[in-house]
Amino acid sequence: MAEKKPVQSVLPPKGRVHAVLVGTAIILLTTTVPYLTILNIFLFSGIFIAGAVALHSTILRFQVRLPYSEAYLTGCLAGLAGGALSELAGFLFMEFFKYRPGSESISLMIGWMLDMAKGKPGLQEQVQQLVEAEKLALAPVKLTIADLLVNMGVSGVMYGLIAGIGGAFAVYRLKRLAARGR
Repeated sequence: MAEKKPVQSVLPPKGRVHAVLVGTAIILLTTTVPYLTILNIFLFSGIFIAGAVALHSTILRFQVRLPYSEAYLTGCLAGLAGGALSELAGFLFMEFFKYRPGSESISLMIGWMLDMAKGKPGLQEQVQQLVEAEKLALAPVKLTIADLLVNMGVSGVMYGLIAGIGGAFAVYRLKRLAARGR
């Protein structure tokens, strides 16, 4: 009877750390830098890009062929770390600088919607509801440490799932490029 060998990672530990650090850095940038946060309004594309770029650069740097599952898991780790640190950074910005990351992106989107709704009476009511929602979203918030920890966990899990998909997409794209001979 043949013994089953435990499945070992193709990616060395240094590669996994590299991917997590790159993904985390991109997530921090796309969730805290003014106007760059607008990327995440569109289906969390900044988080997806973070996972894709992190795995793409790691695969090319360490010259490994990753299966989709390992790329997804590594992207998930990057998203988990990035989501938790993003919430921590947002908390620190709100506490010490009274700045809520992403607030300017919300205002910009509402402004665009107001411009598009001019002269269209059917959209005016919906845009007014958005303006009211904007006021609620931008109202001052006082978070406790428990709130922060819950937010870090929820964001970490959510960003992990999205960054994991980005990581798997990077493998898919690189495999397609390799099949074409590029």
